[in-house]
Amino acid sequence: MSIVGQWTLFYSYGCSGSYNQTTVTFNNNGTFKTGDGFSGQWASLAGDVQWVYEPTPSAVYSGNVIGGAMNGMMTNFHIGAQGCWYATTAKIPAAFATEKKVDQAEHLDSSGGKKK
Repeated sequence: MSIVGQWTLFYSYGCSGSYNQTTVTFNNNGTFKTGDGFSGQWASLAGDVQWVYEPTPSAVYSGNVIGGAMNGMMTNFHIGAQGCWYATTAKIPAAFATEKKVDQAEHLDSSGGKKK
């Protein structure tokens, strides 16, 4: 699958479970630009994707592409931080793509039902 086009990127340095959000647009010429003003180079092959923030490699995102979604890990070499990320295309409804907070009083099992 080609990743060319606009994606919504959710990222969490430290993999805390709380995600920040921006857009990232992948161009045909192997460049990308984020909604928060960063840019660089990207490559994708056989379901793997990687993009590198420039002018000097500061952040590197690596992961897997599966249909209209991708996920992986990232490293920022300047601040020595690592994290988790995922991205979705406009083909996935926003209600399914955004993180949902569950009331702490409710404890759910893996099926989404209340624990017994």
